[in-house]
Amino acid sequence: MLRKLASILFLVTILPFSVAAQNYIYGGPKLFYYDVTQEDVDNVAQELVNLGFTTATVEANSRGIGFDVGIGIPVNDVFDIEGGFVYMGEFKLTAKMTGPTETVTATSSAWSIPLVGKFKVGDSDANIFVKGGGHYWKQNSEISASKGVVTMWGTGLDPVIGVGGELGGLVVSYEHYSFSGVGAGAGIGEGGMSALSITWKAEF
Repeated sequence: MLRKLASILFLVTILPFSVAAQNYIYGGPKLFYYDVTQEDVDNVAQELVNLGFTTATVEANSRGIGFDVGIGIPVNDVFDIEGGFVYMGEFKLTAKMTGPTETVTATSSAWSIPLVGKFKVGDSDANIFVKGGGHYWKQNSEISASKGVVTMWGTGLDPVIGVGGELGGLVVSYEHYSFSGVGAGAGIGEGGMSALSITWKAEF
């Protein structure tokens, strides 16, 4: 009798864990903040004048729209492993010079494949969390002027961290992606890239 009772208690204990630990998919838009300030833009303009142009006007966007999609695998009630794909939007810088007259346009876009561990406090559908891991990234850049076009690319493997909260399948989070390696900084900056995300999650 005691053995049967122990078996029932064991099943009751693990049942909520088994139900909660379901794999899930996620995805949604991301607002990226590039590590580019007005001071950086002004410095580029001054450097162009120092090279011999009479005047130089430089414009650049400091934000971009991207998205992510991925899959999550719960290890237990408080820890998940997530992996996915992230498109990080497009950075564009335009420089217009006189004496001589020239216009230079530089564009840069990047994608990333992150793999992170996610530590949760709360229930499976109502929690706050921190996450951290690494992301493999590739950045494609193009510089065009009157004399032609130059294309560049870079890749790297760097840290990614984040914090956020979830309520009923809606996830709001903040992430920071670091960048180093070949081509890093062409439109991203030494400080990396941050993002605000709204993600929808569905179990399967």
